[in-house]
Amino acid sequence: MINILIANNNQIAGEGLKTILQYEKENRVLGIVNSLEQLILHSKKYLPEIIIIDYSHESFGIESIKEIKKIYKNCKLLAITEKLSKSTIANALKNGINSYLLLDCDQPEILEAITETHKGKQFYCGLVLDILSEKNDSDNCSGITLSKREIQIIRLISEGCINKEIANQLFLSTHTVNTHRKNIMNKLGIKNTAGIVIYAVKENIIAT
Repeated sequence: MINILIANNNQIAGEGLKTILQYEKENRVLGIVNSLEQLILHSKKYLPEIIIIDYSHESFGIESIKEIKKIYKNCKLLAITEKLSKSTIANALKNGINSYLLLDCDQPEILEAITETHKGKQFYCGLVLDILSEKNDSDNCSGITLSKREIQIIRLISEGCINKEIANQLFLSTHTVNTHRKNIMNKLGIKNTAGIVIYAVKENIIAT
């Protein structure tokens, strides 16, 4: 059972998310809170594994993400917001958002995001990736899941390491690293190393 708390000050949106989530029997919605104060108030009552938050409303805000992380130390945060600027999304990721969808995403993708985030993976819809990599030629909102190994390699790539250096650090063959690199680029829908931005953004490596 995946325990989920919804943080959204829009009652219709919150109830809609609850309905979508409960489509899967493994999901249990603990409640819906409409402000940071209410979320803090119920911190002893609710023990969520995932909090779905729309931080774009003033009832929460980016500054609330760190506060939530302090209170719910072992909880994953999934943001579902309207389309925002690259700097705003990047700032949210840096402050503790684990996975990110836009409001355009459909039910299957939301359910997949919950499952993958619960497994400890980062999940991003394609449109979020487009914003972060400053691509403007895609209407694809297909979800992207990055494995722990792929995240390690993204971090090292963002630090300027070549395949041989990555292979040495991770005790892999250069062929395996190259395969991972190709898979990462295919997942992110990019054609060069410069486009690998997701983990770099989370690690404050690239300017936003």
